Amino acid sequence: MRDQPQQPPADPRNRRPRRPAFTVRAAIERDQQILFMRARDESSSRPDRCWYFLPGGHVDHGETLEQALRREIREEIGIELDHLRPAFLREFIAPLHQRLSPEMPPDHHVIALIYRCRPVPGATPRFEQGVDGTSVVDDLLWIDRDQLESLDIRPPHLRQGLSIPETDPQPLTLWPEQ
Repeated sequence: MRDQPQQPPADPRNRRPRRPAFTVRAAIERDQQILFMRARDESSSRPDRCWYFLPGGHVDHGETLEQALRREIREEIGIELDHLRPAFLREFIAPLHQRLSPEMPPDHHVIALIYRCRPVPGATPRFEQGVDGTSVVDDLLWIDRDQLESLDIRPPHLRQGLSIPETDPQPLTLWPEQ
């Protein structure tokens, strides 16, 4: 048996700096409702400990943003999307926030492109516990636009951004870190 060749020590100049992750999210709309995932933990100040966010996830290397969104939505809720339109861009830097879910990495930094879209006709979303990689998500719900103000919606910008029905054309809105 021959000895394995020794690897040279890693050159610290070759280390790449950490970079924010890029994600896509879907504001799936039908009639006057928007589809949200419901999470439940102590990060919510509401008595029921619930907070709501849009389905979606990470963009893989070599994947277009639209391909990533369609894949993530198929994986998470089992439907196809129609009428995709980029609407909001959001940056999230976890150390700048006080109310973080216990499952949120404390150094999490993500840029999210949020699309407004619709389910294809006849699509029925399904919820599967743990499909998004967390244990705090417990349901998938259609929420009426007029209920957004009373709920813990994350990011909170969604309350205003989605409170009015989609209109064409509407420019992309950048939501700065808060």
